[in-house]
Order: sequence, then C-alpha cells, then structure tokens
Amino acid sequence: MVQTCSRCSRVNPEEASFCYFDGIGLGGRSHASAGVQMDFPKPIRYPSGKTCSNFNELASTILSDWSISLEMMKKGEFGTFFSGIGRLDLAMVATESAKHPDPAQGLDQFLARLPSQPIPPADLEVDPPTLDLGTLKPGKDIKCSVKIRNKGRRILYGSVSIEGIPWLSIGEGKPRSRSRFTTFQDAPLPMTVFSNSLRTSEKTIEGKLIFETSGGNLVVPVTAEIPIRPFMIGTLAGAKSPRHLAEKAKANPTGAAVLFENGTVESWYKENGWVYPVPKPPAQGMAAIQQFFEALGYVKPPKVLTTTTDLLFELQPGDVKEQTITLYNDEKKSTYAYAKADKPWVRIAKPVLKGGKAYLKISVSTSEVPSSLETATITITTNGSQSIKVNVEAQVLVQGSEFADLTGDVTPVMPQFLGSPFASFEPNQGTVQNPDVPMPTSAHILSVHPLARKIKSNQWTTYVIAGFFVISLISLIGTIIYLGIRKMNSQTPAPAAKTK
Repeated sequence: MVQTCSRCSRVNPEEASFCYFDGIGLGGRSHASAGVQMDFPKPIRYPSGKTCSNFNELASTILSDWSISLEMMKKGEFGTFFSGIGRLDLAMVATESAKHPDPAQGLDQFLARLPSQPIPPADLEVDPPTLDLGTLKPGKDIKCSVKIRNKGRRILYGSVSIEGIPWLSIGEGKPRSRSRFTTFQDAPLPMTVFSNSLRTSEKTIEGKLIFETSGGNLVVPVTAEIPIRPFMIGTLAGAKSPRHLAEKAKANPTGAAVLFENGTVESWYKENGWVYPVPKPPAQGMAAIQQFFEALGYVKPPKVLTTTTDLLFELQPGDVKEQTITLYNDEKKSTYAYAKADKPWVRIAKPVLKGGKAYLKISVSTSEVPSSLETATITITTNGSQSIKVNVEAQVLVQGSEFADLTGDVTPVMPQFLGSPFASFEPNQGTVQNPDVPMPTSAHILSVHPLARKIKSNQWTTYVIAGFFVISLISLIGTIIYLGIRKMNSQTPAPAAKTK
C-alpha cells in the first residue's frame, strides 16, 4: 500500500520510512516526530565548531548562521554529509539548491525541504501601508522611504516596482523603477523624488508601489500634490495653464509678444515642469504669438513662399557681398524663420520680421571661401516647421582673369609654333608657350560663367534632347500636312474645255 506525504501530498512506496521528495517521516504523527528528533548517525560540524545532531538543530543553525551556511552549501558540504548518512534524497536537494542563480533563495529552498519542525515562512508587511508625499515643488530632490517588515522566520525575497509616477525612483543615483531585495527581518526601502521630472497639475498625482515577494504580494498607494505655479508677469499674469495663457495672449497680443520673445513664457513652462512646445530660437514681435499658437495647434500655419531658392555670389579679391531672401505668405499672417547653412563661409544675419514678412540677409566674403568655386545649402525653418532649401554658389575671380560674358564673341587664340614667325613670349607668364600643344580658346569661360559651366557639365542635356524631339515632331507634322495638301490637289479634276 502506498503512502502519501503529509507535507507535499506526494505518493511514496509502502516500505518507505521518509518521503523521497521532502524527507518528512511517513506513517503517522508519531513516526514523523521521531524522524524529526532522531539524531544523525554522526553530527554535522560547522567551521565555528558548532555541531548539529538532528534536523531541528540544523534548521535553527542555518537561520542563525546564514552566511556560513551559504558558503557550506556552495562548497557542497550539505550534499556530502547527507550522502554519508544514507539520505540520498536530501543530498540531491542540497545539490540542486547549490545550483540556484540566487544562493540565498537556494538555501531557503533547501531549508524548506528539511524534515524539521515547521519554520514560519516569510510574511510581508509594509509600513506605512499608504505613502503620502505631501506637496512637491520642481527644483529640489526629496528623499523618502518605506519599511519592509518580515513577520516570518524564513528569508523574505522578491521585487518592488513603481507604477504611475515616473519622477519617483528606488534608491539613490541613477533612476530605477524596479528593484529586487532580500531580507530576514526589517529593512528600509529608500526612494528619491527627482524634482526635474515633476509636472505640475491641478489634480492629485496618484501611483503605487507593487511588491511581489516570497512572503506575499502587496500594493502600496502613493499620492502627492504638485500645484501649478501661475504666471506672475505683465498682461499674462494669473494664467494657470497653457490654454489660459493663450487666451490672455489673444486678448492682448501687443503686451504678450515681448514675454514670448524674451523667454519669460518658456521659463514659466520650466518652473511647472512642462515641455515648451516652441522650437528655438523664438520669433520676434507679433510673430512670436503666431509661433506659440501654431505649436499648440490652435491655428494652422500658413504656406510660406520665398522669392528665390538660388543665390549666386560673383566675388573679386577683398569682396564681401550680401543678398536678401524674402519669406512671405498669402494669408496675411506673420511669417517667422531661422536659417542654418552647411558651410561656414555662408554668413546669415538675424532675421528681420516686418509687415508679415521675414527677411534673411546672406553674406559671403572672398577671404572665407576656400576655393574659386564653392557651393552650399541653406536650410530655412519657418511657420509650422516648414523647411525650405536655398542653394548658394560662390565664384571667386582668379588673378589675371575676369568673369566671362557669353553675349560677346569668343576669339580663338592662334597656336604658336617654335621657329614660326608667329612665336611670341608672354610677359605675364615669363615662359614661351609650348609649341606642341594648342592653346585653349578662352578656357576661363567654361570654368567661371554659370551658363557655360552647366553646358560643360551636361546639366542641360535633358533640355537639349527634349528640344530636339520637339523640333523633330513639328517637322514631321509639317511634312504630313504638306504631303496631304499635295495629294488633295492631285486628285482634283481639271476643268472641262468649253466648246463653241
């Protein structure tokens, strides 16, 4: 007849005296008690000299000398001892517990399998059961804690996580929303309120600490008040929310514009822990109001147009030339913009906003252009984060040459041959021209003038081909019409001759 263990409810053979799975004595209360109190054939000895003669003494010593017991389990001393006294079942338990990733949890599992008098398991309690952080203000970090209590005797281990309050962190230093812990008795759980992450609100902030442990699961509610700091300056004074601020700005745009332009509104956002929606830099004047309304989504940004998307600077040594890009819209709304170039030799002045338009002054200095021909791109960001690209080209006149004029005639330079009556000496170069190589015909034209350079670089190939096909098509149509007319004339009968 099989026997059922009173602790683990598993089935054991009829002849078994102890449960194969947890080592508890089988065959009734008296037999179990005898198994617990029965002395080992030989005691197990601790490094301190303490000896344990039965399971009760061993369980008590493991709890009192926890760190030493951990080392003994790691070294396999428990497994060796139980193998020596013939308890192979407990030797296997000791070996498996020593392989646990967390040594403390492994030893606790081994302790739970010993056939000793029952040891009260871990029992979690958190003090206080509800955490009220009171009134918080952005700008200063705060330390707080709760106490973890273990009302049992075995080890309490598990994890704690924070939910719903991102500005609260476990421990100190780097923010953490989850942590693991192990304790026997009472242990504090330190936490930090990171003020830079606080967000003011008209409502009570609510979150929770979630404990999942070997001694049970608990949820500790967390509450806090983070009141809004009202705007205190000028025509926007008294605003308690971005929408309230926008309403005041709409009612008095002239007085509010300077508060947006000088960064006062942005500072108020930071004081309340809010993210300022307007990209830097802020616009000027009335455009700053337009920029704020667009960022909040209260108004639709207008379609911004530009007077040019290509700038050409023809420079001579020592020149500093300027050109202006004008940005505007057809909806009679304020236009704002800021620009950035991808090359350092392009200088962009602070935008000027006037009459609903934005003016960007672009300047290029010969001394800053690294070669005779340079290109750059200006990226303009305007209303509603619209992006406009402007191509910039700088041509620097080379010493002894000039900008070509394609409207004039090009006079070829005759080749010079050594020994020829046409051979000559060029004073400006100090050398005789190579008689074997013909001189190029006005080569500076193809290297300087933009029209000639585009022709040389085949940038107009598409236009030339398209023009050829258009001319061919017109010629074909004209030929068909001409042939059709001739055929019609040939088919017309000649008039009959008159008879007298």
